[in-house]
Parts: sequence; C-alpha cells; structure tokens
Amino acid sequence: MARKFQFNWKVSLFAGICLLAFLRLGIWQLEREQEKIELIADRATKAAETPLMADQLPTDVAAGGARVRLTGSFNQAVTLLRDNVVLQGTVGFEVHQLFEEVSGMVFLVNRGFVPMGRTRQDPVEIPQIESDELTVLGKIYTGEGAPLVLDDTPMEQNYPVIVQRISIDELAAVTGREIYPFVIRLAEEAPGALPRYWPDTVMTPEKHFGYALQWFTMALAVTLAWLFFSFRKEEIE
Repeated sequence: MARKFQFNWKVSLFAGICLLAFLRLGIWQLEREQEKIELIADRATKAAETPLMADQLPTDVAAGGARVRLTGSFNQAVTLLRDNVVLQGTVGFEVHQLFEEVSGMVFLVNRGFVPMGRTRQDPVEIPQIESDELTVLGKIYTGEGAPLVLDDTPMEQNYPVIVQRISIDELAAVTGREIYPFVIRLAEEAPGALPRYWPDTVMTPEKHFGYALQWFTMALAVTLAWLFFSFRKEEIE
C-alpha cells in the first residue's frame, strides 16, 4: 500500500525542537571530549617537567597541574577541613593547612583525606607533622567551574574550621597573611601526605564520546519517528 506525505505542523515542530536539542548536546559532548584530551595531555607534559620553586610559580589559571617544590614548615594551627568528602565509601574531610616557605611566601596545602568521627561534633584526628622544616612536592590545583567560596561558618572560631568550600582570599583576610592564590595538592610521597583520590578529570574523554553517540542516536530516532508519522498510508476507496 502506497504512502503519502502529510505535513503535521505540531509533530514537525516537536520533532524539530528535539532534533536541534539532541544535535547540540551531542556536539557539546564532542567539544568536552576534546577539552579533556587536551587537559590530560597538558597534565602529562607538566608532570614530566622539573618542579618549580616558590618564586617561579605563575599566578594564572593555566598554572593548574604544574609540579612545585617547597621548603619550609606547616602552620598546623591554621587548619581548614573541606566538608562532604568521600574516600572509598568513608565520609570525612580534606585537610588544608598553611605552609610557610623559607622564601617568605605562604601557601595553602591540601594534605589529603581524614575520616569523620562518629558524629560531626567529634574531634577530627589529624596526623601531626613532627619536622620543623621539610621539603615537599605537590601540584597546583586551580579548581574547576565556579570560584570556591567558604560557607557561613565564622572564621573567628578555633581551628580546625569545617568549611563547604575553600576561599583563599577570605582566609588571607582573616589571617592577615598574603597567600598564594591556588591550593597546592601535596604529592602522595611527600611528608605529611594523607590518603586521597585526585584524578586529573572525573569523566574520561571516552565517556564524553559515548554520551555524544547517545545524543546523536536519539536525534536519528526522532528523525525516523517524524518520517513514520509524516508518511501515512493512502486509503483506497
């Protein structure tokens, strides 16, 4: 039985909107895939470079992932605990402490993860660092997405302070110290390092490509559905 094209503006409008949306989402995922490929390549290049000294560190976002070597001591009195961190199924915090470099510069160093007590009111056990002066390796972490900010927890209370996010600017204002603008993530083998899980990217390029393929498949399905409903069987009298 022959089929005849019958234009239905409602079906066509709905199909057109869905098609454009699915195609745009697929293209966006491909763009994200390329960004992740470039990010991983950039981090691999920086990982192979000689660690930078304190007075060599850049202050722009492109510094993310660069290796650094610092010599000095931790100020363990000033401690921020970033909340809502989960490591291998255990809820806890990431320990951030000031590191006073021999050059006079001050850095906020993320040492890694410590588990939460039985309740949030229980004291957090933070392994202390015995050495007065040491040399540590780490990487510059510039963060992703929106700027990190502190929650409403008063910074005037006794440390350690539990915060939802990290704001170096606010910490600098409270302590009266000039602090390097990005967090330094302590290397796994460095003195004072704690357990951690810090992948360069949470979602791999392959996953972005897979999502793009799904969106393009949905776009194809919408097109086929529109064709099916637009070509109707002719009724024979």
